[in-house]
Amino acid sequence: MLFAFPFKRLTVLCALAIFSPLAAFADDTVVVTASPSDNADAPTQGYTAKTSKAATKTDAPLITTGQSVSVVTRQQMDDQNATTVNSALNYTPGVFTNFAGGATRYDTVSLRGFHGGDVDNVFLDGLRMASDGGSYNIVQVDPWFLERIDVIKGPSSALYGQSIPGGLVMETSKRPQFASEGHVRLSGGNFNTKGGAFDYTGAINDQWAFRLTGLTRTSDTQYDHQREERYALSPQLLWQPNENTSLLLRAYLQKDPSGGYHAAVPGDGSIYSSRGDKLGRGFFDGESSRNEFKRWEQIYSYEFQHSFNNTWSFRQNANYTHSNTSLQQVYQGGWNADRTLLNRYYSGEQSSLDSFAIDNQLEADFATAALQHKVVLGFDFQHYTNTLDAQGGYATTLDPYTGVSGGNAVDLYSSTHGKRRYQQSGVYLQDDMVYDKWHMTLSGRYDTLKTKNTQYESIYGVETDSERSDKHFSSRASLLYAFDNGISPYVSYSQAMTPSALSGQNGTLLKPMTSEQYEAGLKYQPVGSSNMYSVALYDLTQKDVGNRVVIGSYFDPAGKVHSQGIELEARSKVTDRLNIIAGYTYNRVRYEDAIDGTSGNTPYVTPNQMASLWAQYDAGLGINVGGGARYIGKQWADNANTQRIASTTLFDASVKMNLASFAPSLKGAYVQLNVNNLTDKKYVAACYGTSYCYWGQERTVVATVGYDF
Repeated sequence: MLFAFPFKRLTVLCALAIFSPLAAFADDTVVVTASPSDNADAPTQGYTAKTSKAATKTDAPLITTGQSVSVVTRQQMDDQNATTVNSALNYTPGVFTNFAGGATRYDTVSLRGFHGGDVDNVFLDGLRMASDGGSYNIVQVDPWFLERIDVIKGPSSALYGQSIPGGLVMETSKRPQFASEGHVRLSGGNFNTKGGAFDYTGAINDQWAFRLTGLTRTSDTQYDHQREERYALSPQLLWQPNENTSLLLRAYLQKDPSGGYHAAVPGDGSIYSSRGDKLGRGFFDGESSRNEFKRWEQIYSYEFQHSFNNTWSFRQNANYTHSNTSLQQVYQGGWNADRTLLNRYYSGEQSSLDSFAIDNQLEADFATAALQHKVVLGFDFQHYTNTLDAQGGYATTLDPYTGVSGGNAVDLYSSTHGKRRYQQSGVYLQDDMVYDKWHMTLSGRYDTLKTKNTQYESIYGVETDSERSDKHFSSRASLLYAFDNGISPYVSYSQAMTPSALSGQNGTLLKPMTSEQYEAGLKYQPVGSSNMYSVALYDLTQKDVGNRVVIGSYFDPAGKVHSQGIELEARSKVTDRLNIIAGYTYNRVRYEDAIDGTSGNTPYVTPNQMASLWAQYDAGLGINVGGGARYIGKQWADNANTQRIASTTLFDASVKMNLASFAPSLKGAYVQLNVNNLTDKKYVAACYGTSYCYWGQERTVVATVGYDF
């Protein structure tokens, strides 16, 4: 057997929800296909989507896509009041976003046991989010501006180049519509949370449409002496002179004058306590006078599409990103020798990032005898330059139980001025073939990667340069059979390459890590329905993983990470009143061939199991209620596997009341209440070693008054 695993009660419920419909499918049916209104650029409806562009870069039905894909719709984000991408993905199998706990500064997404360092696996409108994982300059988009989030499971370098083995997250922005639509809402909640948002779209004339979306939100957060503040605006203009041509111009402007908190607590004081008491969930380990995170983002983009005839079409997406960040932070680094005080350190950074990305796609739809082809030939290019000044130092110690510190003095041990550059260019070819009920996809891509880092250390007067160039070929193949009864089994093989930020013995960057995955799955979509039920089994290996050589303090590409698992998902409109989302994940991740003593161990930030169940019910009289449960299995706090983090189960709830049921003149108005972590469970979300653990989010209560028109 590939693996074996126990089922929790919540897991059993998820499995029943997923597979019970398979017992009653019809025999005299036809193959499910997507109607024009179901294209991936259209607004999502309800809790399910029939199509996706993210997996194949073409508008393809999910039921005939030979890969595991999950879609979070706008309705789900609204019902669950998702204020971060992390929370929007809470009910998606194979995805773990809780490892930063209550910290929301970055989108932290782990897929199939692999996370991208807050940067390598998040895309926006078909292009990689312009972020530098070697700095604090990480771009983030608020989910209020998104129409859907597609999660592509497994290696995806055959179309996208650099990516992590577990897959990628594709965020898709709301688009202008020719039909008028508007939304306004005001919200408030605990931690002194306040916010307002608006969204309006409509036609200027029969060729032009616009959309204007905005948001403001502030919160004191669960952490002492900390707050979050955000202002964001996105204007869009769509020109569509005919059904064959369109040009979309878009800007996204975001200012975070206060980016909240992103620090950790020791495992001794959170997972357990040798003194008999634990640190509070609002524990602040810094100095108020040396604690800030400011971020200013500008993303300007366009999307052009043109169909020459029934065979040939062309698409081009491009964006320019400018992002500034300013950071000062004093943070703890573990206990001193007698466990009375926390050692503390200081990081500072001022950085300015400029990025350009473009993706060109030429598509041909044609037939050779009985074989239908959809061929995409593409070329994409992305480049960023991040100029930064960074400081590191020793800070005074802190007594975490009394709050008494040695003051805000900092002894700098490094002060650098540097420039980090990254460039990727790739050519790719994909042929999506259909013969009768057989669907085969073959993809290949050739990439050229260039990295150059220049750094001047002002304290010691040392200048260093590191530069690396790589060329890499990635491939993907899948085969699927679409039965007339709505069942589609498939198998696939895919590859990924992930550049490394670690340095080898001679100080140069390690070669990119490579990955390959074998996946087998089954999808079921009842005929005439958008419901989707799926199961996927995968065997995924990442090679050339950097392992630390203790004597010499450098890294060798000597290890592997092996991930095996199963994912079950159900998205079902059970009745006209009841929607259900259910998911289960079992994940077995191990180090192999490691030279640092971790062979056979499980990496941190890797729960062994996850399960979730969300139900939304229209109770009548304008009242809509929702409730969910999320189970997060056991984790290791460190790669040495010396300390366990206990499993936990969290509950969420929502209730929405449409006021038109009480007064017809209030049509479109509503009030909504959302509560996450309903029981206020105190738990450790995840750890990056036993000195850096994150408390989970406390109970949050948010009330919203809204008007849709």
